[in-house]
Amino acid sequence: MGNITKNLKIAIFTGLLGIFSCSPKINEMSPKTVDGLPVVDLCDLPNYQNQEVILICTYSGVDEYWSLHSLQSTHCSDKLKVELDLRDDYDSLAPSTKEAFTTVYNNYWNSYLTIEAKGMYETGNKNGYGHLGTNKSRFIVTKIMKVEVTKNQR
Repeated sequence: MGNITKNLKIAIFTGLLGIFSCSPKINEMSPKTVDGLPVVDLCDLPNYQNQEVILICTYSGVDEYWSLHSLQSTHCSDKLKVELDLRDDYDSLAPSTKEAFTTVYNNYWNSYLTIEAKGMYETGNKNGYGHLGTNKSRFIVTKIMKVEVTKNQR
C-alpha cells in the first residue's frame, strides 16, 4: 500500500508540474495596458462601457456614413456600429492627424485609417449616433495617440 501511495504522489506531482510548466505565464494572459488603461479591440468595447480604454481599430466609410471597425472580426463591427466621436474638436488635432483624416475622406473607396485612441465607449441613445443615427454606439475620443492611412488591397 505504501508503494502505491508513493507512486500516486509522484504521478500527481509530475502531472501538475507538466500542466504548470506548459501553461502561459501570468503576464501573457493578462490584458495589455498602456498608462494603466486596457488596450482593447472594438469587439471588446461592450465589456468596458463608460470606462476609459485605449482602442485600436480601423475607421472607414462613405459620404456621411462612417464607423469604426475591428481588426479581428467583421461580425462584431457590423453588430456594434460604433461612431468615432471627436467631440467637435477636429481643429485641435495635430496637423498630421488632420491630414490623415482628409486623405481618407477624399479617398474613401481605396483607403481607411488605423487608429489608436484613448476614450470611452457609450451606447443607449435611442436616436443612435452619427449621421441620421445610423450607428448604435459611439467611442468618445479624449486623445488620438496614433493614426495611419492604409490603402485597400485589391
